[in-house]
Amino acid sequence: MKITKIVACVAWAINAVVCLSGCGEQPDREEVLRTTVESVNALAPIEVDEITRLDSASYQLPTTLRYHYTLALDSLSAAERADMIEYMRTTLPERLREERGSAALSVLGVELHYLYGNPSGKPLFVVEIAPEEYASQNVND
Repeated sequence: MKITKIVACVAWAINAVVCLSGCGEQPDREEVLRTTVESVNALAPIEVDEITRLDSASYQLPTTLRYHYTLALDSLSAAERADMIEYMRTTLPERLREERGSAALSVLGVELHYLYGNPSGKPLFVVEIAPEEYASQNVND
């Protein structure tokens, strides 16, 4: 299963919570986080590419959504780690802005944490994206 199915599932979950919360009302942040995590975890593990697997999602109140990944690498040099973090920090916000479900998360002020570890569970790096970094540029979204 590819990452686009994850995004579609998360977008559906967020939209369902928004619709169920009532027209014009802001949905409960914890309910959105819980529904998003449950939706991702129902599909996990998900092979994203040849070296990346999404293992699970979790949340921490009040506003943190975490995605837990495994990279098929035992370790990274400091330079490799810096390169990967820089790449993700520059590409993730734009990719998130393109996804419908992400707009609802940014409006709720949800900070996204992408945690990467090796196959034995050793942490490799974390990328944190603040809601203002991935907020839609179009106020009509």
